[in-house]
Formats: sequence, C-alpha cells, structure tokens
Amino acid sequence: MPDISQELVEAFKQKATLANAKIVEMQSLAEAIPYVAEICKAKEPAQLLANENVEKGPLGPLGCPTRVTKIIAAPELSAEDFASLEAACAGEKIACIKEGVRDHVAGIDVGFTFAELGVAGSGTCMAINDNEDVRLSGMVAEIHVLALKKSRIYPDLPSIAPFLRERMSDGKCSYTTFITGPSRTADIERVGAIGVHGPLELHIILLEG
Repeated sequence: MPDISQELVEAFKQKATLANAKIVEMQSLAEAIPYVAEICKAKEPAQLLANENVEKGPLGPLGCPTRVTKIIAAPELSAEDFASLEAACAGEKIACIKEGVRDHVAGIDVGFTFAELGVAGSGTCMAINDNEDVRLSGMVAEIHVLALKKSRIYPDLPSIAPFLRERMSDGKCSYTTFITGPSRTADIERVGAIGVHGPLELHIILLEG
C-alpha cells in the first residue's frame, strides 16, 4: 500500500474545509458509494430548464419546475461499483447514469468523480477530465462528490509540476481541472455568490490507500 502522510492529510482537510468543501474519511469505495446515494436522497430535486422534456414536479425557489426523478452521474465507476450505486438508490426516484451526461445538463443532482491528486497547501483537488461525461459530471451537478486517495496528497503546487509536464508533453488533447471548494464568484458588484459557474456543494471523500 502506498505511504500516507497523516500530516499532509490533516493539512489538506484544514485547507479544504476553509474553502467550504465537506470532508469525510472512508476506508474504501464500497463505503463511499452508499454515502453518495444518501446525499442525493437528502437533497431537494434539481430545477430544470422550462423546455426540458422530462416529468416535472413543483416549481422551485426560482420559479422553475423541479425534476421528479433525481440523477446521479458516475461515469468513472466500474460496472460492478455502478451496480452497487444503483442498488443503493433502489426504491427511490433516482436515476444513475454513466454516459450521455450532456443530455441532462439542466438537472444533474450529484456528480461522482475521482481526483487524480490533492494539494495540501490549498485544499485543492486535481481532476483529469479527458472524457466529456466526466468533465460535465463535475461541472453541471448541483453537488459534486470527489473521491481522493490519501496517498495522492502532495504538499504544494510545485511538487506536482512533473505530473503536469507529463500531461502537457504527451501530444494528446487533455483537460485538467483544479478544484478548490464549491463554485464561487464575486464578479457582480463584488458580491460573493455560490454555484454560479458550477456545483453548489463539494464533498471530498478521502479514501485509504
């Protein structure tokens, strides 16, 4: 098993919490999957575009119709783990999808993806988003859940430079995202707003290994 620096883990947790991310520690992905399902069960349904052709519920706070069936997008899960997610959502009005996320961009409730590594100095997760379904799952969901192995936490940005150089020099089209807390902006009259350009909440599951 790769070495885990508890000092880096604690530093990462502190910085990520300051950025309004919600941090939980779990032993394995098998333990994380029910957690993702519970997050979706507990949240209010996503609001929709008025012209989206799905069954609609009551109007939400902004006067838009809500989705009757919630959606969890988990494109990176193996077939076995995806089946476990579906089982955890059984009996609920929750649809689990692995592909075709573009068809649901107006109403993804939870996006579940994996971080390649973490940066303790800022509480940042780095995600590889070369697959469009993975990229959209982390961008358009109301709640984004990222799984990160503790052994993949590095001290600071300079320490991950070799990995970035490798990504940039392989000649392939690549998408690499740095995520620190939920989406936020103060573009309009310097008033802070959450979720304008991305998820309203970020949950980071720190996994052993």
